[in-house]
Amino acid sequence: MKKLILSCFGLGFLPIAPGTWGSLLPVGLFLVVHSIWPNGCILSMILAAMIIVSSILCILLAGEAEKIANKKDPGWVVIDEFAGQAITLLPIVFMTEKIPLMTAAAFVFFRIFDILKPTPIRRLEKLGGGVGILADDLLAGVYAAIALWLFRSLIL
Repeated sequence: MKKLILSCFGLGFLPIAPGTWGSLLPVGLFLVVHSIWPNGCILSMILAAMIIVSSILCILLAGEAEKIANKKDPGWVVIDEFAGQAITLLPIVFMTEKIPLMTAAAFVFFRIFDILKPTPIRRLEKLGGGVGILADDLLAGVYAAIALWLFRSLIL
């Protein structure tokens, strides 16, 4: 059960780019919820719940996964990408136009910051256990959300 949770229902075990697959899950959930309830308040609460629940699960379970895998931040653990991507999606709830474009941009910005890990994101990986696995993705999500907001102001 822990592997299922940490891998976002098996997405982390896909052979190519597991972090990308883990990031796509919150994007898909966001688009589905947005199409059903395009209400900023509801979307904010759902995204907040996604961030909080996935972060807590990552902190509680991912450290054990490191011990079992005998590896720091095993690639199949993608619940941290889920949390970081959900942070990047938050600014979109305050936007009323070009939602599909903004959602795609949020995905791309998060993947860029998650992969490149500019300062101080990379340093956060050094924290121990689940906190270290999670913290860099949360900050990458914040950086990507800022980039998304700047991108929006340039194109709209």
